[in-house]
Amino acid sequence: MKATVRSLFLITAIGLIWTSCKLIESSSTEHTRTAKQLYPFVENQKVGFMDQNLIQRIAPRFQLRTSDREAWPYSFSEGLAVVYRSGAAGYINPEGELVISPRFEEAYAFENGRGLVKSNGRYGYIDTSGEFVIRPTFHRARSFQDGRAAVQQNRDSGWGFIDTDGNFVIEPRFIAAENFSDGLALVQTADHREWGYIDRSGTFVIDPQYREAKSFSEGLAPVQLGFRQWGYIDTSGEIAIPSKFLEADPFSEELAVVAMPESNNNLNQKKYGYINRDGRFIILPSYDQAYAFHNGRGRIREHGHMGFVNRRGQMVVDPVYDRTWDYTDGFALVMLDSKYGYINKEGIFVLEPIN
Repeated sequence: MKATVRSLFLITAIGLIWTSCKLIESSSTEHTRTAKQLYPFVENQKVGFMDQNLIQRIAPRFQLRTSDREAWPYSFSEGLAVVYRSGAAGYINPEGELVISPRFEEAYAFENGRGLVKSNGRYGYIDTSGEFVIRPTFHRARSFQDGRAAVQQNRDSGWGFIDTDGNFVIEPRFIAAENFSDGLALVQTADHREWGYIDRSGTFVIDPQYREAKSFSEGLAPVQLGFRQWGYIDTSGEIAIPSKFLEADPFSEELAVVAMPESNNNLNQKKYGYINRDGRFIILPSYDQAYAFHNGRGRIREHGHMGFVNRRGQMVVDPVYDRTWDYTDGFALVMLDSKYGYINKEGIFVLEPIN
């Protein structure tokens, strides 16, 4: 009865707020969307999932791991979502059935048909049936991207890249490595501990020459250039945006977060804003912290609280939340006083914060 009343309340709220969005569609369309996108919610410190209409589809019965600041909220990928029970990780399907029993120390979203898991202190990869296709033999490992995964066999060994069968396609010879993005992977060599970029064969396309660097996104990569300031290069290694930033992040939705000194008298205190691909500030650096744009909204932090800005730099959601997560299909999960809820792109609650 409680779940029924809540569902009726949510349907009414959505109808009042989003009539023009036509969220109530035919049952066949609703079923398709439910299968494609489910959203996590918290009730009584348990995690469940709801559909695009904010109707509960999977009852809240899974463990809430608030310590996983980057991993939470868990979401579906390739038809499965990570959940925890009694500290162990497993996977559920969109019907809420435990299709891979919780038995791993850590588990991550499926990519390229492989799920990265930690078992007995080592990392390996399982298929969607839960069987190991790549035994847990790695000290460290990353999820698959573009058919490759960066792995480190032992603490003192180098990083290399494996294919989805677990075969090394790029031998472990780097002291650090990130996964492929835009067809290139960022790696660090032992010589001078400099960073460069390789292609899928392991050949350097951009020679190691940077003290610090980050992965490519939307054709550009942030790198530390002259005077330890950050700029951007293109996939040929040419400077696309000269170095003039204290910090710089990869592009997302044609904008990138960068940091500048708060003032000429205080070069160590940073403020964050957003630039376009020409290196011009679209949103001036005025925030204590800023994060990549998703769904036309950028998360920002001011005075210890989180909010959202739009592409014009207008504060569309005031910074009042303890934590926020990126928008997905017009929804954003927020936390206020240890309670979780959802807001729409105008900052209106569509699911009030609940314990």
